[in-house]
Amino acid sequence: MSDKQFVLYDHQKPIQLQAERVSLYMQSEIIEAVSENHDMYYLFFYKSHYLTAVKAKKVRRQSYVEFAFKKGMVYNAPHPFIHVLLSSNNPCKIVSYKPLLKKLDSNYTPQEKAFILTFFESFIPKKHLFNEIKSIFYVYRRNGQSFLGYQILRILMDFAPNHSLVKQLPKDSIFDKYAILYNDKSEEIFTKDSIYAEKILYNQKEDDHCFQQLVARLEKESRWIDLIALYSYKLTATPSNEYYHSLLTLLEQYAKENDMVNILEVINSQIPTFPPLKQDLFNKYVETHNTEKVVHMLNNQDLQLTESQVQTIGDMLDDTKAYSIHPEMLPTLLSPVMDEFPDKAQKFLHKYVILLMRTQELKHIKAILNPFKGNHKTHQLYRKIDTMHKLTDDLDQMQRLGELYYEFRQMESAIECFSWEMELKPNDPKPLQWLSKTYREMGMKHESDAYQQLCVNLQKRA
Repeated sequence: MSDKQFVLYDHQKPIQLQAERVSLYMQSEIIEAVSENHDMYYLFFYKSHYLTAVKAKKVRRQSYVEFAFKKGMVYNAPHPFIHVLLSSNNPCKIVSYKPLLKKLDSNYTPQEKAFILTFFESFIPKKHLFNEIKSIFYVYRRNGQSFLGYQILRILMDFAPNHSLVKQLPKDSIFDKYAILYNDKSEEIFTKDSIYAEKILYNQKEDDHCFQQLVARLEKESRWIDLIALYSYKLTATPSNEYYHSLLTLLEQYAKENDMVNILEVINSQIPTFPPLKQDLFNKYVETHNTEKVVHMLNNQDLQLTESQVQTIGDMLDDTKAYSIHPEMLPTLLSPVMDEFPDKAQKFLHKYVILLMRTQELKHIKAILNPFKGNHKTHQLYRKIDTMHKLTDDLDQMQRLGELYYEFRQMESAIECFSWEMELKPNDPKPLQWLSKTYREMGMKHESDAYQQLCVNLQKRA
């Protein structure tokens, strides 16, 4: 199963889903996913804690979900945020409306419950949601808790601004002093109404002061997913070393190595000309011996390699995995090592040629080596392959060709050449000696001894 695929449970029935994208919007995270039958599902989280999932026939205009994917910080799958949300809340089950209300009553404040209910406008009749939120307001009003009641009114004013009751209730003089505080965005309101405060700060996160206030709130609640997303957003909008270093600190503290690289890759695709990020990504690829991505960056980015980086690339070539690289990658990967560490490059190239001989024709190997023929350290290697290519169909040069095959550890090809030479020159002991030597190298003692005896017999007759 890929990182994009996961299972959602409807009672005990598993539903195979493929994640499409995730939105981080204010205190919520919403994963959009598609089933095998092409049905759309939305999974809802509040501060990274799973709430429920719904099957979506459509999303209402001006609804919370629509705003989340238009105004939120949205990431396409696969993405580490999706993986973390799903893995830390596994198993995810569909919770129907009444059990959801009980879940909200048990785990959240009445204000949080009211706010969370607004998420589901597209999937639960708005009248039901409105009445549930309204009932919370009236509980506070009956208890004389006018400020807490007004906090619920503010949620209703966002949720159903045109409802006659929502237009009427705020006009009550008991709420006048609170309305002034909210309209002035006073510090008291920011302290006492965290839902309202975060909404304002989120919507004004481009402002540095609001951004820092939002960061402080997220740090206080240890909401590291939201923090990483917020810094990623800020860095993308305004690339700076300050934002980048803060993001790196968060990633190093909370994210796994692979997740860190994936997040940096997403940002790099959005700001490909930001040098510190580009350089760090390249370092990560080199350190993890990610050959394909190292080659891609060397070909497509203006990178100034340090001696240490070139040394690491050289070490990467010593890794046996490097021998699986595609031949077209070779010049890009080997050239910087050739300049700084020619002996290391020559050693790798020789081993690589031996491997290529198992699957490639000599003319193809010659073409692969062509970019290196001008280097004095590798020129001899190129000349040997060139010589072998020229001697392939020359029956008078089978002995020389066999010796070259032997040098490159291609024992079966070497035996074929020496056997031809033995047939063409039945009185020459040299091909017999080489056949005995080659079979001995292959661990075939019986055959080696047989050719050794043939050689002795031939020399006796001479």
